[in-house]
Amino acid sequence: MPYAEIAGHKVYYELSGQGAQVLALFNGITMSTAAWALLQPQLEPHFQLLRFDFLGQGQSDRPGGDKYPLSEQADLAAGLLNHLGIAEVYLTGLSYGGMVAQHFAHRHPERVSRLLLAATLAWADSVNNHISDSWIAANHSGGLDLRYAVSVPWLFSSRFLASNAAMLDDMKLIAGMVDWDAVIRLIAGVTEHDARTWLHELTMPCHILVGDEDRLTPLYQAELLRERLPGAQLEILPGAGHVLHIEAADAFVRSIIRFGHS
Repeated sequence: MPYAEIAGHKVYYELSGQGAQVLALFNGITMSTAAWALLQPQLEPHFQLLRFDFLGQGQSDRPGGDKYPLSEQADLAAGLLNHLGIAEVYLTGLSYGGMVAQHFAHRHPERVSRLLLAATLAWADSVNNHISDSWIAANHSGGLDLRYAVSVPWLFSSRFLASNAAMLDDMKLIAGMVDWDAVIRLIAGVTEHDARTWLHELTMPCHILVGDEDRLTPLYQAELLRERLPGAQLEILPGAGHVLHIEAADAFVRSIIRFGHS
């Protein structure tokens, strides 16, 4: 299995595809490299894909402590690029990965040719922090069953919830496999996120993507990103909720390819 030793931590990564550009895909908070499987067959003919697990995710290390700061996750990604000899990437971040991507682009702007931020936050406001607190409390009170029941309405569109009961059951099994203590540390890093004062410094081409039924990282956050990022374009996916790589996989891929080749 491909691992890299970055800043004293074991980091799991995967590299595949045929394109000239390296497309780095930054995971959502409970995702791992495996979660990109629906998108890979469509993206690999166009890009060399770099997927990896942040600290606290998948097959990478899960160090202790109170939190995994987003800035440290961004520097971890830069260390991985150094390890692999990759100078520059087209960076796509989904949800949590979109927040890390903002910090990466701010701290390492010379490494980012293009930046696509999907279903993510410009800052962790009180609403989002209360949602996270409710998930932590639900897990404490009722374990996976209650946590999953509380989180599902925030993650998916009405249409998806009405027509994918079997898939939701499968995703609950996957949700039960995550290290919840590590997720709490990931969430603690998110609560400190506020890029509003420095987004204007990011000058690479930027594209913002959001579903019009995204309740977790809603349209007003996407509009704030568009306003603060110079020249950024905002694309709204109709009928899509937060989990774009599952319920809007084809539209997500089209946006990635179109922006990457524009």
